Amino acid sequence: MQYNFAVSKKAEESIYHAAQWYEQQKHGLGEAFLVAIDTAFLSIQANPLLYGFRRKNIRKYHMKKFPYLILFSVTDREVFVISAIHTYQKPKI
Repeated sequence: MQYNFAVSKKAEESIYHAAQWYEQQKHGLGEAFLVAIDTAFLSIQANPLLYGFRRKNIRKYHMKKFPYLILFSVTDREVFVISAIHTYQKPKI
């Protein structure tokens, strides 16, 4: 099944700020983070039902190379990324 894919403004801002922070730590690391995000988004979009639940209707994707968790919901036709959170912080969702 083909899903429409959308990312919340909150998630976009979180990803942007994280990429900036990583780039300040080491040149090229921000770009590597964005590539990892794109890979995660492609994987989620391709098979969103593969990933487990964090809460009742919210699924989670753990990034492999960065300590981030992508939270998303799935409806009949859409995958909606709610947030991208650093796993060492206490998120408010």
